[in-house]
Parts: sequence; structure tokens; C-alpha cells
Amino acid sequence: MFSSQSMTGSFTGRLFFVGKWFSIFFAFLALITVIVGAIYLLSLGSTFKVPAFDAQARQTMIGSMPSQQSSVAQQKEQVKLNAEYGAKIVSIISKYNITNIKTAQMITALMQMKARYRSAFISGWGEFLRHGVAYAKKNGVYQAAPQVVTNGYLGGTTPSTADILTNQYSNDFSTAIETSNEGKTKEHIERLTFFGLIISAMIIFILAMVVPVLVQIEKNTRGLGLIGESSASSAMPVRATAYAAPVSAQKSTPSVCFKCHAPVTANDVFCGNCGAGLRD
Repeated sequence: MFSSQSMTGSFTGRLFFVGKWFSIFFAFLALITVIVGAIYLLSLGSTFKVPAFDAQARQTMIGSMPSQQSSVAQQKEQVKLNAEYGAKIVSIISKYNITNIKTAQMITALMQMKARYRSAFISGWGEFLRHGVAYAKKNGVYQAAPQVVTNGYLGGTTPSTADILTNQYSNDFSTAIETSNEGKTKEHIERLTFFGLIISAMIIFILAMVVPVLVQIEKNTRGLGLIGESSASSAMPVRATAYAAPVSAQKSTPSVCFKCHAPVTANDVFCGNCGAGLRD
């Protein structure tokens, strides 16, 4: 019995040891997953980016910016946008000598986009022109004003560098908005996926912290059970001896005196006839 109990206790100890280290490992892994997932979710921002004058922008063809007639409500919006962005637009047009694009056209372009993009559009436009003009001057292709080109019977006007860059920026900005709208669904799915991953990792972390406690409780419960069984086993012989003593005493007392053979009872200590001791 004691050998079986010691084997059970040894197995429980090993189980507790292995479970403890596995729990610590999974708790650490879950904690790392939560931290990485949280950092990734915090780093996820809008997919919208203000166009920069890069290699792709240098190869983009000139576009056109159509203008639309405004209704009464649109005219009110134009007045509001002109008060908010008019001065900045005029400043950029004057600084880079833009001739083909007027302030009214830029206000119309702002009306066609959502309010959250307007401020970025104006600030990005100035940066785009600054880098584009610097690049054109560096490579000797800068054109400060439109030029009339005559080629046989055909002729035309070549826009200034600032006009070309403005049209290009407008097209790139529209593309950036479209790309941002297309990426919203994908970004939403990514956020949900990583949120689910973080929840799962937190559950694993909690379980990893609880398992050692449960194993320790089981170990303590088994230990108390073994102690109780050992106490019961050691107490049983004592009880048997205690109950067996009166029986043996009763059996050792004779029914007649061994000396004079006079009748005696089991409770007599001395013979009533001759006085001999009966319990020796």
C-alpha cells in the first residue's frame, strides 16, 4: 500500500513540475502575442497617403481638371472654402506662377472631396510643387511660363512646369483617395483578426496562470488523502489490541480455584475459600 501511495505522490509531483513549466512557457508566449498584436493594431492607420513627388509622379502624364457649375448650396460652400483656403491657394499660385489653374478651380476641386482630405490636399500641393520645381531646375527642364510651340501648320501651348505639376498632383491625390477607400475593408478585416488573436492569447495566458494553481490544489488534496489513509492504517492495530485485552483476561481467569478447586467467578481476584490469587 505504501509503495503504491509513494508512486502516486511521485507521479503527481512530476506532473506538477511539468505543468508548471509548460504553463510559464505558454503564459510568456501569450503575453508576447498580446504585446505584438497590440503594437500592430496601434500602428495600423489610414491607408491614405498624400502623394509625393517621386519617380512615378515624374512619369505621369498631364491631366485635366474639369470645372462644374455650382448651385446655390454649392456657392455657399465655395464662399466658406474660399474663406478658409483661398489665401493659401492664392499664395501657392503666385509663388509658382501657375497660369492654367485658377483659385476657383481649386475651390471646386476641394468641394468634390470629403472635408477630412481638404487640408491635406492644400498642404501636400505646396510640398509637391516645391520638390517638383527643384527637380525640374536640377535637370534643366524647368519652364516658368507657358510657351507657344509652332510645328508646321500645327501649333500649341506648352504649360508651365508648375501647371503640369499641379495637374499631376490632382490626379495622384484622387488616386490616393480611391486606394484608401479600397483598403478600408481589408484593414477592417485585419483589425478584427488581430483583435481575435489578442483575445485568444489573453485566454491562453489566463489558463496558463490558472493551471499551476489547479495542479497544486490537486497535489495538496492527494497529499491530505494519503496522510489520512496512513493514520487510519496505523490506528487499527491499537484498537484491536485494546479490544482483545479484556477477552484474553477473561479467558485467563479459571472457573475453579487451582489450589483448592473451590468454584470461583470471572470477576474474583482471590479465592474465597483458600485466599489464593486467581490473576497470577
